[in-house]
Amino acid sequence: MLICVDFQPAYLDAFAHLMTPLRARLESAAERGEAVHFLYNNILSLEGEELGDSLQNILTWSESESLPIKNARMIHKNFGWVSHAVREGDERKIAVLILRHLLESEISHSAEISEKDMEQLIFGTTAELARFQHISPLAWREIKEGAIAMPMLFEGGVHEWLEAVRGEEVEIIGGFHHRCFDEICMLLEAGGISHHLNNELIYAVPEPLLVESL
Repeated sequence: MLICVDFQPAYLDAFAHLMTPLRARLESAAERGEAVHFLYNNILSLEGEELGDSLQNILTWSESESLPIKNARMIHKNFGWVSHAVREGDERKIAVLILRHLLESEISHSAEISEKDMEQLIFGTTAELARFQHISPLAWREIKEGAIAMPMLFEGGVHEWLEAVRGEEVEIIGGFHHRCFDEICMLLEAGGISHHLNNELIYAVPEPLLVESL
């Protein structure tokens, strides 16, 4: 199974150099009858700025670029549901555990987890929770403010999607590497879905935009 994250015209400047190998990978999937899940964004910001593409725009663009996604499962999602403060090291491990707890409960975000449950289910001991609060105050504040959450929008449902990919040999490609792409990887980890990254087809935020966002 091939999972493609945000290969869409809105972000083309970031992955234009990958179009040839991307086309070849999708052609290989089509020839072998490999399942392809194509995740994409089509979100408006609070200011009304379009932060993605409509499904029709993506389909028209993919046809013009000879990308064979006609038989892919197209999945509309949102983004920004895991804080950048918990994307590395111990913070990332804790974030995955929190996502797992959210998947297993009726809770939608980390602010709804009681400190008792946080201590028992996520950290294991009072000492470990206290240590984390001391060494990662920013991450802890983000967690308590609800900055780790289930996606508000995930077409078909997150649980249903995870069950659909469970047991498959999953390859994941796309971007942006430390943004939407990483959120999907963390969701797969939380759901216990084994997967491997095809690093040749992972794209990052272009340098000028990365500098502007800092």
